[in-house]
Amino acid sequence: MPVITINGPLGAGAVSIGQMVAQQLEMNFYDRLIFTQAARLIGTPVGAVIAKEQRVDRFRDRLGRFLQTMLERSAMSGVSGEPYFGRGIENLPPETFMEMMGENNANRQISDKEFIEATEKVVKDIYEEGNAVIIGRGANAILENMPGTFHVALLAPLEVRVQTLMRRENYTREEAESYGAELEQAHENFFRRFFNYNFYDPTHYHMMLNMGQMSPEAAAGVIVHASSDIFAVPGVTA
Repeated sequence: MPVITINGPLGAGAVSIGQMVAQQLEMNFYDRLIFTQAARLIGTPVGAVIAKEQRVDRFRDRLGRFLQTMLERSAMSGVSGEPYFGRGIENLPPETFMEMMGENNANRQISDKEFIEATEKVVKDIYEEGNAVIIGRGANAILENMPGTFHVALLAPLEVRVQTLMRRENYTREEAESYGAELEQAHENFFRRFFNYNFYDPTHYHMMLNMGQMSPEAAAGVIVHASSDIFAVPGVTA
């Protein structure tokens, strides 16, 4: 059963494209669930695993302080119901919100060995089940030489990624540029540190798509057709 991996910097559209590919090919879709499974194996809060991969402490600290302030103001004003937290809060995963608010103890330092072993096990378990689209998490590197896989990298000019963040997360331009730059650097560091290669090296993928030149729908269509052709050829493995 085939497995497709899609990787790209924040704002390149990997998640939305992956969802379209999974829907069209009737495959299972995996994104943040990998964090959850890896955290369970390590025995640590999910937020600690996210921080290990993304390493965007400056942004998280700023947002954490903002959320805490809003909670305190809401309590002082006696407003009933959920307080309004501002732009982008609805896009935060629950585990990140809980960690920022002190609901989880994510202070335990996860070793590189713990992190990569747990991530590799989760990704390889998904591979064994097959019929999956995996977003990020280094899955392309973990499964690089495995048969029945199709690896895609998404590229996008900074302006495209900034516009995506401004539209999707309601960030200001300054926020989008800052957050995007932090996560892009974390993304590059992640591949260099754990897999010892350059994310932008085309030899690690079956194809690289420039999202500055096509829509997410077009990219999904290209991936669907290309992967279907490869997986359908008898005797040919990715």
